[in-house]
Amino acid sequence: MLLLVGIVLAVATASLADPFGRDALRGVVAACEMSKRAIGINFPCSEVNLGSPTSEGYVTIHSPGFASEYLLAPLADYDGIESPELQADAATDLWRAAWAMRSDVAAALGRALPRTDLALAVNASGTRTQDHFHIHLDCLRSYIGADLAGLKGQITDRWARLSKTLRGTYYWARSLKSTDLAGINVPRLVADSPPALNHPMGHVTLAVVGTTLSDGSDGFYLLANWQNLSAEALLDHHCRES
Repeated sequence: MLLLVGIVLAVATASLADPFGRDALRGVVAACEMSKRAIGINFPCSEVNLGSPTSEGYVTIHSPGFASEYLLAPLADYDGIESPELQADAATDLWRAAWAMRSDVAAALGRALPRTDLALAVNASGTRTQDHFHIHLDCLRSYIGADLAGLKGQITDRWARLSKTLRGTYYWARSLKSTDLAGINVPRLVADSPPALNHPMGHVTLAVVGTTLSDGSDGFYLLANWQNLSAEALLDHHCRES
């Protein structure tokens, strides 16, 4: 067992030794899966889910760079949002699991967070720093939340381009009626949107923002653009209270 722990540490350390290498996250995911399968511990991840024949396995990681940010990454070796496997049924539950990390964010901050304060984000291929698919969860910038509240009348269950930019970028948006994203495959919804007909999936950056819909039910705003940018720019990694 000591030898195995040493191997896991070596893999994780080698990956983290070059934190700006685009394969660092891939190495950490491999180390976490190895330790879970061999000795039943999550180290060095927060959680390791080995999946099932019908559902992708994944890890969750407390970001080493920020106090509140958590990441979810599948065990499968997918480069990014452009990977077609992410539109398969087996990958659908990754989004529910990513949203469930909100309890970890709240615990890290030591305070409860309403759903409207949180968002998931995936960066496009041109702005991501890692070539292993991952979903960010952290606080939403408070002024982005205010902007979206002002645009609420424009966001329905059908894709439409917002009339106002968010951090200088125009997004397409649609609403999702759901408490926890169970059964919702976000990449598939994005791939079925009108702009996707003329743009590569690798250029998609997207965010899933918690909200309360007009009828008072729990929901989300799905935001996407195809400008090869970073949706992570909508997040506040310092989680400042408004």
